[in-house]
Amino acid sequence: MKKFFAAIVAVLVVTATVATVFATNYVGNANSRKFHVSSCSFVDRMNPNNRVDFQSRDEAINAGYVPCKRCKP
Repeated sequence: MKKFFAAIVAVLVVTATVATVFATNYVGNANSRKFHVSSCSFVDRMNPNNRVDFQSRDEAINAGYVPCKRCKP
């Protein structure tokens, strides 16, 4: 029974990790023209009025944004 629950927990952890990887979005700063992964500490400090959301890295680059040197998206 313990092995069964351990297996269930392992599957849930892997599923959550995969979902996080595929759900990663990018956040750009309209002033600096840099973009970040959504978990970057710079995103938390960003003025909400300057926030630009991107669904992919390519979308951010095509819009003229450059990658953050800290989070390296």
